[in-house]
Amino acid sequence: MISAMSGVRVLEIAHYIAGPQCCQILADHGAEVIKVEPPDGEMGRRAQPVHDGDSLYFAANNRTKRAITLDLRSEQGKEVLHELIGRADVLVTNYANGVPDRLGFGFDEVHRINPRAVMVHITGFGRTGPYSSWVAYDGIIQAMSGLADMTGEPDGAPTIAGPFVADNVTGMQAAMAAMLGLLARERTGRGQLIDVGMLDSMFPLLAHHLSVAAAGIGEPTRWGSALPTNYSGLYPAGDGWVYIAPITPKMWESFSALLGHPEWAEQEAAERGWRVRERERIDAQVVEWTRGRTKAEVVAALQADGVVCGPVQSVADLVSDPQVRARGIAVEVPLRDGVHATVPGPALRLADTPARSPGRPPGLGEHTDEVLAQLGYSAERISALHRDNVTGRAS
Repeated sequence: MISAMSGVRVLEIAHYIAGPQCCQILADHGAEVIKVEPPDGEMGRRAQPVHDGDSLYFAANNRTKRAITLDLRSEQGKEVLHELIGRADVLVTNYANGVPDRLGFGFDEVHRINPRAVMVHITGFGRTGPYSSWVAYDGIIQAMSGLADMTGEPDGAPTIAGPFVADNVTGMQAAMAAMLGLLARERTGRGQLIDVGMLDSMFPLLAHHLSVAAAGIGEPTRWGSALPTNYSGLYPAGDGWVYIAPITPKMWESFSALLGHPEWAEQEAAERGWRVRERERIDAQVVEWTRGRTKAEVVAALQADGVVCGPVQSVADLVSDPQVRARGIAVEVPLRDGVHATVPGPALRLADTPARSPGRPPGLGEHTDEVLAQLGYSAERISALHRDNVTGRAS
């Protein structure tokens, strides 16, 4: 099967989420990804949660790759790495600024070895600016990007989102960067350095909120689950919560009639914004209606009348959700000893060049001998690298 990125060789020198997630997206769509790790493995391999000895954190970000271990502090390790660079289309790293240069894969060196290689360098704050030397993790970027300040209840504290939003959004941006770099290479014949900052990657999420703040016409901050500009929000059902958003005039008319208050639609038609100003009074009656029904009953009634709504689901609910199952959004990947992990699958559906079936995450150094042999190394030379601990494995 031909996928969109088939024939593209990617060299991953990355850890944790942003870099590995970028390369996993490329691997899902056909790229050959070789993951280069230090002899004791990248730090994500030891990250919690662990299931039967395997990190589920690692499994969720590293499927369908090949893994090689190299000591890049050694000259022999750098020599092998340079040969891999010579055959790569893309190099992805999320090592801190300065580290790639120290380990022999700064862009100048990459470009000297392979002028056609695209290098995607992910850092917390980019390669320039007063914070460029700062190390960042997901929570730091959520805090500094405005996301935490805009999340939570109006009278509550800033809140860090449960999922690693900054890491994963950056991984997506980096995957797009790699593809843009390859597209540009088709026109110029040359690779380039692409500077991906985690803080930069979060800015598109701010959208018009940034415009409002810059214009001095407001200060976007926390408003909980209710939109400040329209009528929507979370409401308690008898067995959980539902999100209801009768935003359009037609939906508001249907919603008002369903709850036995057709006058609400008349008031909103006469005074635009009335439902927002009267939210507290309307909410009390909506809650009375939703509390007497299950989530499924609320959703069924509203959907039947064309009102946008949905149940609040836990992550555990999603495992058996019929839409998730029908779309194949969650996939099982094998680990070891017959154990499987359920992880998020490819998000995109390409009709003619579909993503390939997800493979398992590689064992530490699992493909070292295979990759070295493909570089033309003899069995004796491979054994010597093992003996000298260049690959972290003495013979």
